[in-house]
Amino acid sequence: MEKIRMAVIGIGTMGKKYAKMIQEGRISGMCLGAVCCRSHESSQWAKAELGGELPVFQDTEKLFDASELFDACLIVTPHKLHPEMIIQAFDKGKHIFCDKPIGVSMGQCLKIRQKAEEKDLVFAMMFHQRMYPKYERIHELLESGTLGQIRRILMENSRYYRTWHYHKSGSWRSSWRGEGGGALLNQGQHLLDIWQWLFGMPESLYALIPYGKYNDFSVDDEATIVMKYPDKKTAVFILTTGEGTWTERLEIVGSKGTLLLEDSHLTLHLYDRDLEEYKRTASCNSREELKERVTEETFPQDEEPYEEMLADFAQAVLEKRPVRVNGLEGLNSLELTNAAYLSAWMGAPVSLPIDEVQYERELEKRIREEI
Repeated sequence: MEKIRMAVIGIGTMGKKYAKMIQEGRISGMCLGAVCCRSHESSQWAKAELGGELPVFQDTEKLFDASELFDACLIVTPHKLHPEMIIQAFDKGKHIFCDKPIGVSMGQCLKIRQKAEEKDLVFAMMFHQRMYPKYERIHELLESGTLGQIRRILMENSRYYRTWHYHKSGSWRSSWRGEGGGALLNQGQHLLDIWQWLFGMPESLYALIPYGKYNDFSVDDEATIVMKYPDKKTAVFILTTGEGTWTERLEIVGSKGTLLLEDSHLTLHLYDRDLEEYKRTASCNSREELKERVTEETFPQDEEPYEEMLADFAQAVLEKRPVRVNGLEGLNSLELTNAAYLSAWMGAPVSLPIDEVQYERELEKRIREEI
């Protein structure tokens, strides 16, 4: 097999973008085998834009009944449908590339881990921001121990400003019933994936979420999460979609230095020795004997590496090797989101792993109240 045949499930904004990339031959090792979309409008678009001979289905059951047409699925449906689509694809022996998030709740996703472990199939998530050079650089610095033992972390992000036009662009958007959450479950998944990739999972967290702070709905458009780790490092994550100024800030404080990322500019302050050593051997009261070297790096503006992610997936299938972002890691960003929502609802810290039954019960309560 020289190329894998991809079936794109869901032809909305991103589904159209991915389908065009594949159909135009921009993805090495991949071609388009079929598409599936429920609306008449999307079906007409697919037939007009992707070639008249391409199989177009309006029902996933019929798509999977014709599974000889494709080797893998690219799932780009609304969030709530992702787990169902993933399980169907696993059962049909298809490799899977899923857009974020992996689902709405951890309880909804319980079977995914089991299926992934049972099947010898490639399973990936579209967490493409890991390929941003600035985050690759930070990952490298953390892995090498350049900053020493990490003591404190702060991530603040307002890049995803959203208007009322956006929130009304789909009937399922920005609601507990339709989307299963707000900013954390949508835009925040990328940032929470970067977070868990760089720093791992906390043992507990406490969230302050002023639901509907900037908009007339019941889900979140801002969140502040305080995370607790077993090694006593402290961490704060702030996401808002209601501020006009674009802010991307990540500060990491370690025993050997500090890192500050502001948008695409990284500043490193590195000490001449670890603070654990310095505080025990210094003959002064403060920083007088501590030397510091400052370096700066500026990265190119972030470009969305969707093509590279899709090509990596294709090669992982063809070469039988691990994919860049394993799909099961999508459970981590989802669990952080569920834990934050639950903490804000209960007004108390939440330990991880979360109580999935309690979360489902509280989520259903919000859905009923929203009607």
